[in-house]
Amino acid sequence: MILKILLFASLAGFLLVVSTRAQPPYQNSQSDQQAPKVHSVTGKVTQVETGGKAFSLDVSQGSDKRPMRFVVDKGTTVQGHVAAGTTASVDYQPDASGQLVALTVTEQSAQSQ
Repeated sequence: MILKILLFASLAGFLLVVSTRAQPPYQNSQSDQQAPKVHSVTGKVTQVETGGKAFSLDVSQGSDKRPMRFVVDKGTTVQGHVAAGTTASVDYQPDASGQLVALTVTEQSAQSQ
């Protein structure tokens, strides 16, 4: 009888420890679905694609310049007149396919007005 009680208590303790250490799978999936971080860059617009659905910006990194291509969607806000040759700031975030989606595009001279 005492052996059965000790066995039951041990089993109950083991199950309690295992259940407190187990994490539900939905907790991991929530952390994986965090909103992408918003990034900002400033550079010179080198090209606006036909229809204005995308544009390229030369961004300085130290002494080097690298081109960055951004796509524009219905949620993009454009402040000022942005065209090839314009210096602009872009707030963006990558989408699921890796494209850089412009959230806000601001002509630099438009900020001082």
